[in-house]
Formats: sequence, C-alpha cells, structure tokens
Amino acid sequence: MLRWGLVLFCLISIGVSGRQTLWYFSHGPSVTDLRIFMTGVDMVRSGHGKQLYQFDAQEKTQLSLYPETRTSGLLPFNHLAYELLFYWPVSGLSYRMALVAWALANLGFLFLIAWLLAPYGRSLNLMTGTPLVFCLLAFYPVMFALGEGQDSLVFLLFVVLSLRSLDCGWIFLAGFVLALACFKFHLALMILFFVFLLGGKWRGLAGFAAGGAVVGGISLALVGPAIFHDYPAMLRRQEVMTPWGFIPWYMPNLRGFLQWTLARWLDVGLILPVLFMSSAAVGVVATWFLLRKSAHGDKTVRGKTNADESLVYALAILTTILISYHLHMQDLTLALLPMLVLVDRALCEWREGNTRRRLDQRIQNPAVWTVVLAAAIAALYLYRIAGEAFPILVMRGCLLAVPVFVLWVVALRCWRTTPPPDCDA
Repeated sequence: MLRWGLVLFCLISIGVSGRQTLWYFSHGPSVTDLRIFMTGVDMVRSGHGKQLYQFDAQEKTQLSLYPETRTSGLLPFNHLAYELLFYWPVSGLSYRMALVAWALANLGFLFLIAWLLAPYGRSLNLMTGTPLVFCLLAFYPVMFALGEGQDSLVFLLFVVLSLRSLDCGWIFLAGFVLALACFKFHLALMILFFVFLLGGKWRGLAGFAAGGAVVGGISLALVGPAIFHDYPAMLRRQEVMTPWGFIPWYMPNLRGFLQWTLARWLDVGLILPVLFMSSAAVGVVATWFLLRKSAHGDKTVRGKTNADESLVYALAILTTILISYHLHMQDLTLALLPMLVLVDRALCEWREGNTRRRLDQRIQNPAVWTVVLAAAIAALYLYRIAGEAFPILVMRGCLLAVPVFVLWVVALRCWRTTPPPDCDA
C-alpha cells in the first residue's frame, strides 16, 4: 500500500510540474533561461569571446538570436566561460530542439544521480520498493530546471560525484570534482568551506585548487585576459542592470524569506542587517557543529574516513542553500541529497527502534523528529501541487526557505545522535 501510494503521489507531482515544463517547451525563448547559455556559446564561437562579460555586447548578440529579448529583457551569461562547453553540443540546433535535447541530456544526468545516490537510499528502497529516480523526478525544482534549460542538475551531479569520491577515500578527487561545479562558485565555495576546510581535508583542498586551475584555464582561453576585469565588473553591476533576475521573493533562501516577510514593516536598509545577522547565525552554528565533530578525531582506515560524509554534505548543502545570497528555484535541486540522507537515517532509526522495543518494551521510538522531517519534505514536494489551487504560491518560492530550515534543524539533531547501524540487511 505504501509503495502504490508513493507511486501515485509521484505521478501527480510529475503531472502537475510536467505541465509547466511543457508550457516552457511550447513557448518562445523569452520564457526560459536557455538563451543565456546560447548567447554565450554564440559569442565565443563567433570570435567575440573577449566581449563575453560586457552587457552591451551580450544584448546585441541575444537580440540577434532572440528578438523577443527586446520586450522580455536581457538575461546575461554570468558564469565562468568553461561552462559553455556543456551547452556547445546543442548550440547548433534550433531553439526548441536545443531545449528538448538539453532536457533529455539532463534526464540522463538524473538517472546517473539516482544511481550514484542509491547507497544513501537503501532503506527507502527497501521500505517502498519505488525506484529512486522516480522520487527525484517528482521534485518540482527538477522539473523546473528541465523546462528552463538550466544547469542545476549538472551542478548536483558534480556534488554527488564529490561525495561518492570522498566516501571511497579519494579525497583529492572529491575536491577536484567539486571544483568543476564552480560555474556556480558562490555555492561550490561554501560547500568547500563546510566539507573540506572545516573537516581539515587538505588533500581535498589541493584537489579543488587543481580543478579550479583547470576551470580557470579553460575560461581564460575562451575569453582572454579581459576576464580579470570584465567578469568582476559584470557581477558588481548585474543586479542594477538586470534587476528582474534578482527578485528576492523568488529565492528559497533566508534572503528571499526575510526580505519578503519584513518588507511590509522595514525598508531594505533595515532588512539587510537582519538578513546578515540571521545568515551569520546559521553559518556559525553549522560551523560549530562541524568543528565539534571533527574535534573528536575522525581517523582514517585504509584511506577511508570513519565520518558519516553523507551527513556532512547534507548539513553543508542545507546551510549553503539558506545563507546563499543568490539562489533560484532550480538550485533547490541540491536539497535532494540532504533529503535522501536524512530520510534514510530516519528509517534506519525507526527500524532499529522497532527491534529494540521487541527486546525491551520500555524503549520508546523518538517519533517526533521523524514527523518533523516528514512534514518538511512534504511541504517541499507539495509546494507546486498546492500552487494549482493557490497560483500565488508559484511566485513565492521564498516560502520554501521554511521547510529547508526545518531540514537544517533535523540535520543538526542528527549530529547529536549515534550513527544508525548498517540498515542494508
């Protein structure tokens, strides 16, 4: 019954989100983000890479490719140039064919992510018998990324590969792979800080530096020395030049939630200190928990760490999501990893509790945290379905910062408990 109930829910969620994805496919370039990357590829391929990070040059190119930009506004490419290599294979197709081809490629990435995450979802699979990829596809930010032509699943793939490398004891490779996600460097650097720097994983930091050199070298080759001046200048000016890309209440993080919640009482100048202090508090608490865990001395055995690295990544990712300055709905695909890790841990504890109660009836199962975790995940998954009845919710992605914060609290709670036993059996 549980399995079929979960399958039915996933089908409903995929159907609701899929309808929005099809809407993106059936409309023009002005409604998706694919034109961002196609603009960058066209500029580099046509020999204008030196002007890649200039607003006027990007606007000229984007207008020539997609005249709709004149009314919808410029969406500039603002990532490191090496990312354009991911989109290069589909750039020769028509816009609609390129969007479909990129979505199919991302579906392939999603199947790979599900396969890589399988060891962290054994209890879920044992209890429900539902393919993990089915649960991942039912998550609205995944479908949103598919429809928008975004790069979030590529980012998630690199993060998952980094986790798997670390679990295998390949610490240098874990850092190197994470560096490949630096097309969203503000997220990759925060994950680096919480996972590798606080954990004292120096080989991982060396790997990140090596990967960063590769990423930077490719970007330099594509753009030239102008990248050193133009790229920082673009990042400083973009929120003023294209404010429609920085609307806070679209962002499922602390910035979005606090700016939307406090806007009716405070002006922006007073909200910013509140936002800074709140983000600092979340970051400091996460840092304290991670340092406290490291202080217990997670020794290595045959090159592998004894620490629960999946839980480290879960806490690092949730903290990164909450305190990031710029985060959109598609970036919330990152939450899939911590959700899976926390659910698997909760199921392990639940099964262990049942076994103990059979031996000693005095032992009670701590169900409160399981209910809290389930409520947070349900809120994240039901968000788009609820948007069918209340369309305004679709424009208030900032509300999802609340269940993400609850997941963060649950992750902190997990640090205080003894790691659950091996639940593979």
